[in-house]
Amino acid sequence: MNAHKNLSRLDVVKYGSQKIAQMAASEFYRAAKRAAQPDAARACFARGRELMGILETQTISSRAAKRLKPIFICASEHWLRADRSPAQLAKIATEIAYELERPFAP
Repeated sequence: MNAHKNLSRLDVVKYGSQKIAQMAASEFYRAAKRAAQPDAARACFARGRELMGILETQTISSRAAKRLKPIFICASEHWLRADRSPAQLAKIATEIAYELERPFAP
């Protein structure tokens, strides 16, 4: 894993989809707190997106997948444009984290 140097993909997969989502949410909350520091926020977004990439390979309910699809789009590079204000980055990161923290219903 590029953004998580001390973890391998296999290390993360063993936690299961809900825990991976919580790990990603933690990175996005961290990005929100560091939104005034663009480089730090981008690094947190990168780690969160990396975890979301692993989450995409996990089996989750179709209901949870439909709910998560919009936040996968929000977490894309497009939303990290240089013209975003720290407040906008914090809002986006917080919304992504909130959705990732919600339990996956069957």
